Amino acid sequence: MKSKFRDIIVAFIATFALMAGGAKASAQSSEYSFYAQEDTPRVRMEWGVGVGATYTGLREVSTNLVALKPRMGIAGHFDMAVRIGRNFAIETEIHYEGGSINAESPRVNHKIRTRTMDIPVLLSLRMANNHIRLNAGPLFTVMSRAEYTENGNTMFFGDMSPTWNLAAGVGIGLSRHLIIEARYVHPLKSCVNQFDGIELSTRSYRVTAGLTLLF
Repeated sequence: MKSKFRDIIVAFIATFALMAGGAKASAQSSEYSFYAQEDTPRVRMEWGVGVGATYTGLREVSTNLVALKPRMGIAGHFDMAVRIGRNFAIETEIHYEGGSINAESPRVNHKIRTRTMDIPVLLSLRMANNHIRLNAGPLFTVMSRAEYTENGNTMFFGDMSPTWNLAAGVGIGLSRHLIIEARYVHPLKSCVNQFDGIELSTRSYRVTAGLTLLF
């Protein structure tokens, strides 16, 4: 898992270094012909950081021997995007979520702590002078951990999110540097989990909402 995570992060950084270099070169080589009315280059980088809340809902659980009740969690992300003209962009980010789920079996009741790290790659349509953003694309989960403590021992529940997902969202610009965003993440497969010696499969969706500061 660590090797896989490291390789994905390295590829991610290398890809965006090339994208940033390409965007800068495109803007510089077209200094006079590729400027919009607001005097900004048509191909340029956009950066941002954000915080918000997240909720993990359950679409299906394979057994009724375990009851799962998700709770609200927190999320944070670092955003990068290549803007193409005034209405399009390719966005990605490093997105971290932390939350918990109450799990109950006939014998025990525990709070499961969850941690997830995602890298979405989204196509973004910007409208109404960049006040409305519609985003959609694949989302890759590079880390998904869920664990609980029983008798002083750490027990692993298993992944809460598969590697491959789809994401769609909307953003509303509150000002030039501040937007409010909401996103839905749809899983493309189920996950295998264990709780109190019971094996089960789960399929969960996620909803996040929060504020992003652009710079």
